[in-house]
Amino acid sequence: MRKFASDFRAIARDALCGKWKTAVLTGFLAGLIGACIVSVGGSTTSIRTSAQELLQVLQSYEQMLLLQAILLIVIGVLGIWSIVTIVIGGAGKLGYAIFNLKLVDKEHAATSDLFSQFSRLGAGFCMNFFMGLFTSLWTLLLIIPGIVKSFSYAMTPYILAEHPEMRSRDAITESRHLMDGNKGRLFCLHFSFIGWYLLCLAPLVIAFGVVYTGAIDSLAVFFCILLGGIIAAFIGWLFLRPYQEAANAAFYRDISGTAQKALEPADLEEDMQQVTTE
Repeated sequence: MRKFASDFRAIARDALCGKWKTAVLTGFLAGLIGACIVSVGGSTTSIRTSAQELLQVLQSYEQMLLLQAILLIVIGVLGIWSIVTIVIGGAGKLGYAIFNLKLVDKEHAATSDLFSQFSRLGAGFCMNFFMGLFTSLWTLLLIIPGIVKSFSYAMTPYILAEHPEMRSRDAITESRHLMDGNKGRLFCLHFSFIGWYLLCLAPLVIAFGVVYTGAIDSLAVFFCILLGGIIAAFIGWLFLRPYQEAANAAFYRDISGTAQKALEPADLEEDMQQVTTE
């Protein structure tokens, strides 16, 4: 039976039932090491634009030198973090794929699964490198082909995680084959979370709106409002990310034909009814 976005979300909710604490912690750690599998297109541009607008706001304050120093420290930390994620992010992504597959398979999923593939740093690095390279080359033609190809390669972490004997480029090729005719379905699945994303971003948008009015003349109040919006949005993301990642893993199980009976609550209910009848 063909599944839709609502079906995959239902599977994800069922898989996360009673395991939210572990999933949230694992998702948080995955984000720290750059191991998130599901991503939102154009996020880099949005961050860059927001940073430029923020700098324009900060220019109106007398403490500009202090703010510049803080900004330089933040940029330095982000630079170090970026290098670390480049090295270990791919292997972490493989581990996160295993965690989410165990989750939807109703197996014991533990935070330690996230780090279980660190012995495959080379494979993870090559996977990220080739996926990024191929997507970038297609994006040079037009943005739309790049987005389409990113969906074509989306199943690569799951394939490579379950088939360690594969090369990264072979896993990418297999992902392309799996996604033939399924890219639209994955797009609909990702798009179905748009309401939750907007809800998570609402506090941050409100905070920026208050800051941009120019009515704040206190640096402390400015940072409190901005920090409050960031924290509220971050908390929302902590719970949304595991939900979307679990749904993505359920999607892979479905299109790869490896879904287990644990993914079918309705079928299990029918089996229980048959046993009761007998």
